[in-house]
Amino acid sequence: LTLSAPTDTSLHRYTMVPLTALRPRPTSAPPTLCLKSARHISSLTHDANRLFSVHHDDSPKRRVPPSPPLPPPRAANPPMAQRRLHRQCYHSSLLPSYSRCNVFSGHVDGGVHQHQRLLHRHVSVTTANQDVYTKEQRMKDHKHCVEMVQTRDMEGYLCGLLMPFSAREAFFALRAFNVEIASIKDSSMLMGGRSRGRRDTDGEGEGMGDSSLASRLRMQWWRDGIAEVYDDMDTTDDLQQKQSSQDPILRSLTSSRKLNPTLRSLTQAIHTHQLTHRFLRRMMEAREKDLEVMQYERYRDVAQYGEDTVSSVLYLSLECVGVRDDQSDLVASDIGVGLGLITSLRSTAFRATQGECSIPFDLATKHSVTMDTIWSAWNASNIDSVTENEESKSAQEALRDATRELAEMAAFHLHRARDNQGTVPKEGRPCLLPAVCGLQYLNALEACNFDVLHPSLVGSSEGDGDVGVDRSRRLNLMLLLGRAWLTGTF
Repeated sequence: LTLSAPTDTSLHRYTMVPLTALRPRPTSAPPTLCLKSARHISSLTHDANRLFSVHHDDSPKRRVPPSPPLPPPRAANPPMAQRRLHRQCYHSSLLPSYSRCNVFSGHVDGGVHQHQRLLHRHVSVTTANQDVYTKEQRMKDHKHCVEMVQTRDMEGYLCGLLMPFSAREAFFALRAFNVEIASIKDSSMLMGGRSRGRRDTDGEGEGMGDSSLASRLRMQWWRDGIAEVYDDMDTTDDLQQKQSSQDPILRSLTSSRKLNPTLRSLTQAIHTHQLTHRFLRRMMEAREKDLEVMQYERYRDVAQYGEDTVSSVLYLSLECVGVRDDQSDLVASDIGVGLGLITSLRSTAFRATQGECSIPFDLATKHSVTMDTIWSAWNASNIDSVTENEESKSAQEALRDATRELAEMAAFHLHRARDNQGTVPKEGRPCLLPAVCGLQYLNALEACNFDVLHPSLVGSSEGDGDVGVDRSRRLNLMLLLGRAWLTGTF
């Protein structure tokens, strides 16, 4: 038995008939089948014969394995002119849009459009590979931020170790970003003509330093990088058209932002915790205004600077742990203002070497503090008390009175934050640990009789006693931070 097909070409079903029935009849014409139907019947017949071991003849036949499918035909290589055009298109991707149009304007052959599509696919794949943020790259960026904070902000590093694990990466990214924008002024002072040891001759009034163009460009680079992160979250057609029309310099700056580990880690923190753009913008604006300030005019200006910089970091740290309420922000505001005033005191020696005065102009006028007073007080703090003269003693006493008044203002804000820390949720308490560092410095300053230029506070390269004092103070700070972390109060 074998399979046979009906005489019509519909091929709806097959019937089992004897082999003799397939013999052609002399009275009727043979059935006509299309080529497709014949191939179908042949394949079904072959399957049936293999299944029932039925052959048309008695001689055994060797089974031949099916041949593998043939590969698709290989496309011919493009002509030399088209390959040269492809190389021109690839290199022209770094040129403005009008230059790329000029490259294609002189070619009208049919292969140009194909190479345009290939070039577009190559550029798209390259851009997608750059935008992929792998886990390994994320760990490297986090390690970079941790090392930067550990090297240049030891107190922030100790506080970051006690942060919750889910918010630790974002915390170090914020601290590294703060270190990056804060160091712009220090580098501009050395490059912009204000060398170490330079002092004001008059010592009065508010001075405006010459911030170099490089420092402003660096600040603008960070501002554009942060703005681009938030613009990517709300991408529109107008924004895409604006980015496509950038010139090569702006396009190269945009690509360089994707290679900065601090900005990449901060971008991850922004997307993960939905950080507020306003606080980051306030930080950069305050740092940029500080580029030209050599002495603040009033105490309120110093307090506002601490609010814009330190308090903004605390607000963002609270957002990393999911705390967003007004009571917690009030406590963070007091801590930020207090730490801003303390930072102004701690930078007295360093800013004096750069020709700046960290004491506000109103307090300096009240206590008769000038740049010469600061230098005389510094000399008096580093020499033996027996060799002091009357001028050095009076200068040291004037600076001590101004320091005491500024320290009392900082202590007032920190103690008010301590009284209201109960309104902060439990998960937000680790974000307030920087207040412990400020309170410890105020206690050390009071122990030195408010001598802000004392070697134990400023640091000295002579002798091992100051190194031992610094180590003991750091160990004491670690113990205080551990106690505040365990108890939830500072």
